Amino acid sequence: MSTDESKTLHGTAGTYVVDGSMGRRGKFGGVMTGRDANGLRVTVKALERHGEGLREVLRRVGSLDRRDVARIVDVFTGADGRLYVVREMVEGTDLKSIFANKKLYGRIGEDAYIVMGRAVLRALEAVHGAGVVHRDIKPSNIVLRHAEGADIERCDFGDIALIDFEQGMALPYDGTARTQFALIYSPPEMLLKHNELVGPGADLFALGTTIYHLVMGKTPYTDCNPEVLINLQLTYPMKKPGRMTDELFGVLSKAAYKEAFRLPPRRLGPDEIVATLRRGVEGRYGSAGEMLAALEGVRQALRPANWFERTFGA
Repeated sequence: MSTDESKTLHGTAGTYVVDGSMGRRGKFGGVMTGRDANGLRVTVKALERHGEGLREVLRRVGSLDRRDVARIVDVFTGADGRLYVVREMVEGTDLKSIFANKKLYGRIGEDAYIVMGRAVLRALEAVHGAGVVHRDIKPSNIVLRHAEGADIERCDFGDIALIDFEQGMALPYDGTARTQFALIYSPPEMLLKHNELVGPGADLFALGTTIYHLVMGKTPYTDCNPEVLINLQLTYPMKKPGRMTDELFGVLSKAAYKEAFRLPPRRLGPDEIVATLRRGVEGRYGSAGEMLAALEGVRQALRPANWFERTFGA
């Protein structure tokens, strides 16, 4: 890191020398990498918009001392008015990058993602126990830990870390949570911006969809038009793929349960919309622990292909 490309940030818990170019830009701000005064590798996210609700989320997550939750090192407001979130860098590869590498993805057995799902649920038990909903569970925010240069397909898929809590919400809801959502993974109550109904079930919905995506190699809903995709997410239940085992699909479909709207939401009154969304939330697992117990009973992601499927790829 050359001097002219770096800058020093003075936080409340230490000093950080970081790459000043902002590097990758996230949903809410730029992301820099660097080190603290002791040489610890860190990532620093600079947020343009923030509030006390987000500070409380980060305080609660920062109090967790767990390998499966990325450690928050510091949170401070800079001279530029932005909120800086310093996180210990997690060495490894996020699941979105694994999926994007088709050659690597093809060498990883589908059952590895069941192992990963259990690990994420154990992390979510702790996060939810701290009164926080992540609200952005998706492949890019789940990192498989491994040393640089490791043979990834041989790694322990139970050794993960959740990252990026900047969209998180502290419970009970105080009316200030962000309204952004992730297409494909977010539940209807987030799509329709009813944050008062968002709770742990929103993370379970997103995880169920994530596991489906990773096991099957495709998402439950696909369309290049975002408006059509949102309509699919709101309206249609997850369909069972022919090769997915009944046991796994039973867990994922319950995690990602949604109540069907009688009419398109724009044609319904607010009371009916809320009642429908509430029934959807109530139809899911009540906690990460409950979903974990169900997923512990799943031993196989896909059933063996029959001769027709092997021949024609059905």
